[in-house]
Amino acid sequence: MSVHSFGGAWTERKLSVVRRYLEMYAQALKNQAFQRIYIDAFAGTGDRTDKRRETLPLLDLPEFEEVAKGSARLALEVEPPFHRYVLIDRATRRASELTALKSEYPAREIEIINDDANDAIAALCKATNWRATRGVVFLDPYGLQVTWDTLVAIARTKALDIWILFPSGMGLNRLLTKSGDIRPEWQETLDRSLGTKEWRSAFYRTEEDPDLFEGQRSKTVKDADPMKLEKFYLNRLRTIFPTVMNTSVRLTNSKDQTMYLLCFACANPSPKAKALVSRLAGSATKA
Repeated sequence: MSVHSFGGAWTERKLSVVRRYLEMYAQALKNQAFQRIYIDAFAGTGDRTDKRRETLPLLDLPEFEEVAKGSARLALEVEPPFHRYVLIDRATRRASELTALKSEYPAREIEIINDDANDAIAALCKATNWRATRGVVFLDPYGLQVTWDTLVAIARTKALDIWILFPSGMGLNRLLTKSGDIRPEWQETLDRSLGTKEWRSAFYRTEEDPDLFEGQRSKTVKDADPMKLEKFYLNRLRTIFPTVMNTSVRLTNSKDQTMYLLCFACANPSPKAKALVSRLAGSATKA
């Protein structure tokens, strides 16, 4: 079996938070009548290592130092188990590896989907009886692959909790060029992932620049520090989810530069559910 290369020290932190949340979630709902579902939309192979690197546009990814468990395997080890696991990966090779992983857990109900994560989640949200189901979604993309429509579909279930890895530094900030002259396809990516065009006014401002020969000239200035990027994204999530954690988990590189934000939201609007998940998410981030 091959393993999936992706991450660094920050990945340990990310998986620690998600694993802890799944453990507490499973315990909290174990006596409830709901069927519990876990959805991993970028599941990889189940394991990860430093033997290879992924080469992706706009990303320069650090490597692993040893073979370690990925999110899918960690979720499968949670006790009590979820009633259903849906593991999604677009790459045929990785989906094949997930099928091999499935054979290691014959007692688990595991569905492997070899498809685009956005399409798979949209179909899953439509097909599932959410009145009888509760669950957790882990969105761990390599870049800005998750569309806003996918997040809206998850929010409309009113049944799912979501942990999403948002590439504020590795994706968003790199597309926000200093000059404000952004390629059309990059603008489309930002519109699609943020669900709005308001990022243009949120992250850029116009200033008057004195010119010796022409007098005052207007220039576009980028205004997008890490805190502003985080605030903008969390506020966007609040437009569709009734509960969003006040702060994200900042995942940084060796220079303490923010690469990703691990954000939590809950689609269940009931006061009881909001109180429970807020407590669980808060505890998970302190692990």
